[in-house]
Amino acid sequence: MNFLFPSFLYALSAISIPILIHLFNFRRYKKLYFSNVRFLKEVVQESHSKSKLRQLLVLVCRCLIIIFLVLAFAQPFIPLKNGVTASGAKAVSIFIDNSFSMMGLNQNGTLLDDAKDKAEQIAKSLNPADKVQMVSQDFSAMQERWLNKDEFTEQLKGLKVSPASRMLGEIMARQEDNLNHSGCPVKESFVISDFQKSVAGMSSYKPEEAVSEAIIPVSAETKNNIDIDTCWFNTPVHLPGKVEQMFVKLMNYSTAEVTEKPIKLFVNGIEKATASFSIAPHASTTITLSYVPDKTILQQGEIKISDYPITFDDAIFFSYKLSANIPVLCIHPDSLKINTSLSYLYGKDSLFSLTDASSNHLDYSTFSYYRLIILDEVPSITSGMSTELMQYLTKGGDLFIIPPTSGMEQDSYNKFLTSLNFSPIGNIDTTHLKVDKLNYQSPIYAGVFEQKQHPNMDLPVVYKHYRILHSSNVAYENLMKLDNGDDLLDEFQYAQSHVYLLSVSLSDAFSNFRKHAIFVPTLYNIGLYSSHQQTLYYTLGKEQPIEAPNLNLPQGSLFKIKSITDTFSFLPERRVVNDKALLFIHNQISAAGNYKLIAGDSLISGYSFNYNRKESEMNFLTPTALDSLCKNAGVKNFSVLPSTGDTLPALLSEVNRGKYYWKYCILLALLFLAVEESLLRLWKE
Repeated sequence: MNFLFPSFLYALSAISIPILIHLFNFRRYKKLYFSNVRFLKEVVQESHSKSKLRQLLVLVCRCLIIIFLVLAFAQPFIPLKNGVTASGAKAVSIFIDNSFSMMGLNQNGTLLDDAKDKAEQIAKSLNPADKVQMVSQDFSAMQERWLNKDEFTEQLKGLKVSPASRMLGEIMARQEDNLNHSGCPVKESFVISDFQKSVAGMSSYKPEEAVSEAIIPVSAETKNNIDIDTCWFNTPVHLPGKVEQMFVKLMNYSTAEVTEKPIKLFVNGIEKATASFSIAPHASTTITLSYVPDKTILQQGEIKISDYPITFDDAIFFSYKLSANIPVLCIHPDSLKINTSLSYLYGKDSLFSLTDASSNHLDYSTFSYYRLIILDEVPSITSGMSTELMQYLTKGGDLFIIPPTSGMEQDSYNKFLTSLNFSPIGNIDTTHLKVDKLNYQSPIYAGVFEQKQHPNMDLPVVYKHYRILHSSNVAYENLMKLDNGDDLLDEFQYAQSHVYLLSVSLSDAFSNFRKHAIFVPTLYNIGLYSSHQQTLYYTLGKEQPIEAPNLNLPQGSLFKIKSITDTFSFLPERRVVNDKALLFIHNQISAAGNYKLIAGDSLISGYSFNYNRKESEMNFLTPTALDSLCKNAGVKNFSVLPSTGDTLPALLSEVNRGKYYWKYCILLALLFLAVEESLLRLWKE
């Protein structure tokens, strides 16, 4: 019992003490207690509000999912601005770029193959009542017939690469003109190309709103190319057995450096030189190929490199003639007869053919035959002679004037010289002078001396001379200058001709020039450089006249141009303009190469034709740039179809109606489905 009582008291105290403490602190904690109750109540209310918000967001997501699914099936679109709304039979013009740049490669083969495939897809999407035509760089009327889609597909198979290259505006204008003559109410045009920047001009294009334009770019995987840009000689004179130096310019349109790439030169079918070259990315270089031509007068050559896949510019062809006979006419007064200095120089050299004539007995009709005419101490230039000499200079002949020893009719000379806008001749200066300077930059003296003028070099001495009166508005080049500043020999240019004016006669009373060592190279080079400047090659696609020898062909005989393999020939148009025989080929040559000019059975000359190099540069317009180009040109009804993974027929409907947005609706429906799932999984109640 004693044991239980303390235990009872202990238990009672354990129970009663907390109660007493609680009762004692109740008043103290009463305020805190009720505040906690209110807090718990607010928490419950907030939880309930969040639950409602969660349910509301889920509901909104489900509504949006349904809305965008309905819109996707409805296929919403925004119509093109000023779109074409006509209905009925459709005429479709499809341009397929078949220029050389379309030889580039992508995953579908060449760009031309890719373009033909896209054109076939367009044709197959047409209705049986629609008609379609193909337009290419050739602008062939036979090619541009209106066909049904099956005939068009068959026609595509024969399309090949062409050297022609036209501006974008020219192409679109051609399509519109064809469509306007189609007789169909609905007109559509497609342009499938790689859209090089060099042919992107649209300045002359005037778009029509009735035609719907679709632009379809194709792109190569690699845009690298190396080309032979041009070739030339530094001198117009080509002599048998003399070393030639051919300069060749090469361009690298690639992003990678080209190192030690071989290049070969062939002349008349024989390999004459081999070299190698290196070019930095997007740079150019010029190399020199040296060779000795054979004895054949006509030289026709080819320079070749190897570069894939763009190969049209890997070769350049050229033709020229060796200077074998330069006709020279020397006109002198009756009293002088033949000048022995000129006769020995031009008459004894097989390179020249010298003809002497009296100033009183001239046949002006023969002037055009000569490359150089020398007025040797002619006392006066009559009005008739002046007129004929001006016509001669206009045609490209050269003139060398040697003033007379005495009795010069100065007014007739100066009237002729001023009519050409040359410097007139003044009075005689009897001062004893010496030649002080030679013009080493002139072709006349370039290469004559091994080194530049030495201070003690022996140069001609002049006892008296005619003063040449220069003015600021007369262009000329001095070749020899006296130590008092006067000129001994000047060169003037008139059209494509050169006129040389000597201030002394060849008499010993004026100077020792004719007996001096400088006399021979001076007059020899004047005669040599009178040789006709030859055009090495012509560019296909540029309608330019070709100068032909002015021959009197036999009755019924015509000029004919033939390939060197004799597999192709045609008759060019021949016109005589200002006594010059000009030939026009009118795009009858489509392949680059060397060709022969034939008259009857005789070989007359040779010509070379090369492809235009504007397709060589691998710079292309982006879809954004194409869009801006069309807008700036005023084209309203157009669309640039993107290069996506979609098949072309899936994009064609956008051309007529506008931009479709059903795909975006599907994406938005999936997006809100994901949001709903996230709300249900991550936002717990």
